[in-house]
Amino acid sequence: MLATGHHAYPRLPTFPGLDKFKGEKLHSWQYKTPHGFEDKKVLIIGIGSSAGDMAVELGHIAKQVYVSTRRGTWVYNRVGPNGWPVDMYRTNTILATIQKYSPWLMNRLIERELSKKFDHELYSLKPNHRPLQQHPFINDDLPNRILSGLVIIKAIRK
Repeated sequence: MLATGHHAYPRLPTFPGLDKFKGEKLHSWQYKTPHGFEDKKVLIIGIGSSAGDMAVELGHIAKQVYVSTRRGTWVYNRVGPNGWPVDMYRTNTILATIQKYSPWLMNRLIERELSKKFDHELYSLKPNHRPLQQHPFINDDLPNRILSGLVIIKAIRK
């Protein structure tokens, strides 16, 4: 399964060995339901929102779900510190001021908060970019699927 499109335009990557793969290949925009994936091994290439949602859903029924990522990502939860919605927390006046005048400090604060909930490095998800340098990846359930072993992250080795 490929989840490598940017919004509405699917992008189908090519890489050595893809032509030898005998299983079913489909892009995330073709995915409608988890039915048909029961007891199968599934590889999801990419780590955007669609990939995360599919990994969570397929983790319930597939034999094993693997997610392959080149760069990793910072996994945000919708619930931020102190139980606030994460978007409300980040638009707090003090934090907005820190973000505007000292983005390096805001990145550090965000990394610290995200790492309290989930060890990105241990599970091969820690990216090279800072949290504010990419679109946020928001998924409440993916860390639970990873911790339970239903989803395994595989970093791409170059």
